[in-house]
Amino acid sequence: MWLFNLEMIVVIISSSIGGWIMIGPVEMGALLKKIRLSKNLTLKELASDYLSVSFLSKFERGESDISLSRFFLLLDKLDVSIEEFYGILSQDNPTHTEKLLESASRAYYQNDILLLQKYAGEERHKFELTQDKSFLYNSIMLESFLVSVSNKEVDENKVRELTDYLFSIEQWGKRELIILGNSMSFISTQTLNVLTKEVVYRTSLFGKSDSNQRIRLSLLINAAYEFLRRDELDSAKYYLDLVNDIGIPEVLLYERHELIFVMGTYLIKSGEVTEGRKLIEGCLETLRTLGAENLLLTKESEYQELLNSTI
Repeated sequence: MWLFNLEMIVVIISSSIGGWIMIGPVEMGALLKKIRLSKNLTLKELASDYLSVSFLSKFERGESDISLSRFFLLLDKLDVSIEEFYGILSQDNPTHTEKLLESASRAYYQNDILLLQKYAGEERHKFELTQDKSFLYNSIMLESFLVSVSNKEVDENKVRELTDYLFSIEQWGKRELIILGNSMSFISTQTLNVLTKEVVYRTSLFGKSDSNQRIRLSLLINAAYEFLRRDELDSAKYYLDLVNDIGIPEVLLYERHELIFVMGTYLIKSGEVTEGRKLIEGCLETLRTLGAENLLLTKESEYQELLNSTI
């Protein structure tokens, strides 16, 4: 689970983002057996010419390991992608970061500043003990949540640690996108602009999967919203245009809804109040129809704040 720009709405998306998850032959073998049986395949049918029946049986019981190349052949025989396999596996084996962000989301909704401070302190302490920078970046992410609920300033050295890390990574995966998405509120405007533009170029390796594509689109929409909060209208328009150029698949209804809401915000701030209000009020009506009460309350509050500050 993960949190995104908390100034908008806490968006929780189930995803595998790495970090301290121990998955071995026992778990993998048991899941492979479960999938094999669900497809009515015998051990012999799945083993085929790839490996012996006895070896496959041992792997399913967690008594032996298997080479990556043979494992991929088995998945191909089962017509299951590695993403599907790991997605099922990770449901029962959440990573440390996934569990942390799930707990942090609850603390955020409850405005529990002390609990968020506790989580951030624990991650920082783990980093000091192990020098594992994953703990460091988790602590900085949690600092960003604290900014949202307490107006607490983030130490400039911590911000520099985070931005230096992002600039040092050639290709961004889920972890890097999540770190940036959760830290926008305290990154300087100039640096945020540079980093957000890098989203397009630094995700070419990992950005083709559906989950990463969704995170990338959400991040760009959130960036546009963050720049609107800072009255950086040109930067906001740049990212709104970029999202439109990339295109949001029809199935990503939440992202489409958010884009329309942010576009309405941009129009109001740009002086096109009537058109902007029409877009936002249409979004609110959709939420009302769907019965999304919590999200509706959040968006109504944001809308009223926008009107109070601009009209």
